[in-house]
Amino acid sequence: MILNIGLVLRDICSITVIIIVILLFYLFVVAKIIRKIHPFPIPAFMTRIIDNPIRRKFIQKPYLIAERMNLQPGMKVIEIGPGKGNYTKAVASKILPDGEVYAIDIQESVINRLKKRLENEEIKNIIPMINDVYNLTFENESIDRIFAIACLPEIPNPVQALMELKRVLKPEGIISFSELFIDPDYPLRRTEKKWAKEAGLVFIERFGNFFSYQLNFGRKLKN
Repeated sequence: MILNIGLVLRDICSITVIIIVILLFYLFVVAKIIRKIHPFPIPAFMTRIIDNPIRRKFIQKPYLIAERMNLQPGMKVIEIGPGKGNYTKAVASKILPDGEVYAIDIQESVINRLKKRLENEEIKNIIPMINDVYNLTFENESIDRIFAIACLPEIPNPVQALMELKRVLKPEGIISFSELFIDPDYPLRRTEKKWAKEAGLVFIERFGNFFSYQLNFGRKLKN
């Protein structure tokens, strides 16, 4: 009898998981269609769904994405759309003791939430700030690395944004973009390469696969 109850509970849990996965799939599909017609920043609750522990542990590992950017101590880095700051922290740890990450977003709620987390964890080298990706408040050729996790395709005019990122990037700097298939705005790799080329950037290298990839671009090819 106890065994039968256990089997029933297991089946219920399995069915529940399947239903949740299906609902999330349709949620992302509907969101993708709506955002194609009426572009708007991805809601905070969807960011929390996409940025989950399973994704960070098995798919888009923060430490691995940071390693692929060839970070060095003392670098100045910009992150576009930091979300909860999990990837921000991984990058920030690689550029200690004097490096800084400027975590920028257009949503004040995202910045405020990240500030509270950093205060609680006493992290000093991450600077959350509201900034316009089309008109950044950084000097020409002043930034070593720029990265974004599932964020570039949210920007209505990605080519214009990339041109502005190129302006602040140092000659030997790297711009790195990571994308995930379940993101409602997921672009194909060739699409991001096309945007980058139109902005005057050069493709350097790629990592991952169709489901989850990372592309690095620069102002000129490495020797």
